[in-house]
Amino acid sequence: MREFIPSNFTRRPEEHKGEVLRLHSAEGTVFTVNILDNDTIRIRHFDASAPNKDRWQHTTHSVHGPASTNISGQPRDSIPRLYPCPSAAVTAWEDGTGYNITTQSVTIRVSAPPTGTIALTLAPTSHPTQPFLEDLPHRAYPLLKPDGGARHFIRRRDQDLHYGMGERASPLSLNGRRFRLETMDALGYNPELTDPLYKLVPFHITLDTVTRIAHGIFYDSFAEGFADFGQEIDAFWGPYRSHTLLSGCGLDMYIFYGPTIENVIERYTGLVGRPAMPPKYALGYLASAMGYAESENAQELIAELPRLCRKWNIPCDLLHLSSGYTVDESTGARNVFTWNKKRFPDPEKLIKDLRKEGIRISANVKPWLLSQHPKYQQVYDADGFIKNSETNLPRSTRLWSAGNGATSTGSYFDLSSAAGRKFWQEGVKSLLAAGIESIWNDNNEFSLPDNNDTYAHTNLNGGSSTVGHAGRGLQTLLMASASHEAMVSMFPKRRPFLISRSAVSGVQRFAAQSWSGDNYTSWQTLKHNIPMGLNCGLSGFVGYGHDVGGFVGPRPEKELFVRWVQNGVFHPRFCIHSWKDEGVTEPWMYPEVLPIIRDAIHLRYKLIPYIYTLYNEASVFGHPIIRPLIYEFQHDCAIQQSSFEFMLGPHLLIASVFEQGSRTRSVRLPCLEDPVQNKAAWCDINTGIWYAGGGEKDVEFACPLEQCGVVLAKRGAIVPTGPVYNYVGEEGKDCERVYWLFPPPSPPQSEIGGEDEVWEYVCFEDDGETVDGGVTHIVVSMRLEFGMVVVEVKYGARNDFHVRFEGCRFVLPVGDSRKIRVSTTLFG
Repeated sequence: MREFIPSNFTRRPEEHKGEVLRLHSAEGTVFTVNILDNDTIRIRHFDASAPNKDRWQHTTHSVHGPASTNISGQPRDSIPRLYPCPSAAVTAWEDGTGYNITTQSVTIRVSAPPTGTIALTLAPTSHPTQPFLEDLPHRAYPLLKPDGGARHFIRRRDQDLHYGMGERASPLSLNGRRFRLETMDALGYNPELTDPLYKLVPFHITLDTVTRIAHGIFYDSFAEGFADFGQEIDAFWGPYRSHTLLSGCGLDMYIFYGPTIENVIERYTGLVGRPAMPPKYALGYLASAMGYAESENAQELIAELPRLCRKWNIPCDLLHLSSGYTVDESTGARNVFTWNKKRFPDPEKLIKDLRKEGIRISANVKPWLLSQHPKYQQVYDADGFIKNSETNLPRSTRLWSAGNGATSTGSYFDLSSAAGRKFWQEGVKSLLAAGIESIWNDNNEFSLPDNNDTYAHTNLNGGSSTVGHAGRGLQTLLMASASHEAMVSMFPKRRPFLISRSAVSGVQRFAAQSWSGDNYTSWQTLKHNIPMGLNCGLSGFVGYGHDVGGFVGPRPEKELFVRWVQNGVFHPRFCIHSWKDEGVTEPWMYPEVLPIIRDAIHLRYKLIPYIYTLYNEASVFGHPIIRPLIYEFQHDCAIQQSSFEFMLGPHLLIASVFEQGSRTRSVRLPCLEDPVQNKAAWCDINTGIWYAGGGEKDVEFACPLEQCGVVLAKRGAIVPTGPVYNYVGEEGKDCERVYWLFPPPSPPQSEIGGEDEVWEYVCFEDDGETVDGGVTHIVVSMRLEFGMVVVEVKYGARNDFHVRFEGCRFVLPVGDSRKIRVSTTLFG
């Protein structure tokens, strides 16, 4: 690898839609500025003279496009067709050393002296002297020879805070840290230190804490590299941060101007695709444990799950079927898409019986065949595996086979090859035909040993790519799209529920849920998994959760398990999963605290209408479901780095307890922008007491073990809730909606009559499983009028869908005795 910094740029005619500036260097590189929209800027820099550029990755799979591009991707030159590409004013500097480019939202200063290097400065058009991004002079855009790598150096400013990058170790802020751009099977990781983890998302959000302006940058590549947010220091260059891609196709970078964090996420997910909408049952309790399927009497054990759930009054919607169902009876190896008939003598009957009780199954699948798999030679002969570039034969490597640390030889599927994709999709369909309704893509980090190994059809015109140029994460995405396509093919009207452990930008289009991987049982993990999920949500992966109780390590003791469940019920994905020598982690394993566990899970089910509405919001706009406080309160400098509290949607602030023995929790309450409203900003849902926002000190709340941490409702919150049932869709049980209302205390009698605040929330209802089915939107608005709470409800149905519940109730906070007046109208 050799870094070189091109110089001596001259302007050439633009060649593609959206290009407003095209510069060629003396070394043969091409630098372009592309205006895709007024607030979306694309920068490209590549070596047009490279002798081996035919091997580079000339297509993108991250960008959302037609389904036909799932395998080969889209040509990078075609992306502007997806955007309006408005005109922009381009003016050359009088001294001939640069250019100004102006859109309605952003002004770009391009420094390009005839004998120097390029550097950009971006600022809001409304405030051109307040830049939000400044490239590092003289070193902004190096390229790396010979493999098409690139670097980007930005001037590092103390006023900037950085978030996102997918799944990264705690805390929330990325400042001062350096991350590897790759994925790894990080069993038992340290949530404060381990890097890399399971996801590769080269997208980050930067907040200028002085101007309160946010912007985002996405580097469109799955190649290995590094992202440095200030850990590296070199006195020669001054303070900087950088992004390095070791191979690929040069630099392909998107800059999204906010000014809000929410705006940035909308623009980013508009490019890479909105998160998939899951079926409603995915929001319930998702049971799981390696121990179930590893038992020799697995079918008998699993068949008992509905009875145990009913016995202990624990709702349950799905069981994750771990890979023990594929274990070969004689060798102990895990052979994907096969059944161990000793452990599961009649899997179809088991699946059918569970489904009668409302419990669906998500089957674990892994992206390889071990060499002893009965179909290995068939796929080998058909060129269905990733190939060794030296022999042009399938790459044989060591893969996980049986137990902890046990490996065997085998090969990864090439999900871009016709044979590999066909075999995979036929395998998925065989599971669906048996009655399984969800697929669980696992161990899909594709730990390939050689960057020169090849993929079949992942490049321009269906050509091949190398592992190094295209990235290992490309196969993670192709695995997701292949599973998704198979599910849609079998059941075109049924909403697919795909779960994926590893992920890259774009996987969220196919996989509705993911999680923080194989975490370790400890109080440290409970606490520091929280910001991992928050950064994932900021990066487009909204259906995120954790293995409650910890996957590996000791069995969680009673208090830790209680607090983990109480935290988990507020996450988009709620799953208890484990691999313990002591046995399976289950809600009823500690009878002494079972009532507390049950109450927490029941609260989860009550909140499903609210969480489901948030999932719909995410699928339409890309908004995260759980949000760091800074997302909702960008103006509040006191909570800019709050890592362990979060908003569940716009209305509920969650502060879980994660300290052993603690029965209190201190919270810094965000301030509202209006100082008058801020006097009664937050209501404790457990006590009905109102608190002011902001302030210089934290507020301490009582948190007995029986209480799910601190839950505060924002002023004017409207939270739709439902009944508790055994499972989502249970006949006759989803009978009403109860709206929790949080109007602030009425003003003094002398001031009554002049209230002008109105609060509104749109709730989403459908049948929970049909693709493009009917929908009812319920618009609930609330205001204060002469000391009374006035509520107006409007119903609007689409495609003749009408809600199943019979009525609505409205509930005020504890101790609030004001009267409620309700009116109802229909629209649409």
